[in-house]
Amino acid sequence: MPDGNYSLFDKIDGRIARKKLEKVLEMLRTESPQELRRRLGNIDRDEILARMDEYNPARLKQMGINMDELKGTITERDLQKLIQVLGPDGAVIAQRIRQMLK
Repeated sequence: MPDGNYSLFDKIDGRIARKKLEKVLEMLRTESPQELRRRLGNIDRDEILARMDEYNPARLKQMGINMDELKGTITERDLQKLIQVLGPDGAVIAQRIRQMLK
């Protein structure tokens, strides 16, 4: 496949990833910690961290995702609520998000 097709697929993946991120942030900001715990069920921290590794800065750039824009979207309050909902797993995930946003 030509490079242009990869770029198109990357852009589509980027749009999907952005929509998922927007949904997660909306849930974090509007739902109670109890409701979030219920919705998330038994979250697998290792799977989430592995998925986060797939989205390194170079991959995000290919997908058309602007890290500076994300920095302005994800707040410390969002990360604290994530920690509240997920406990120790949330702390590890929040730390990884902080590192990605630097």
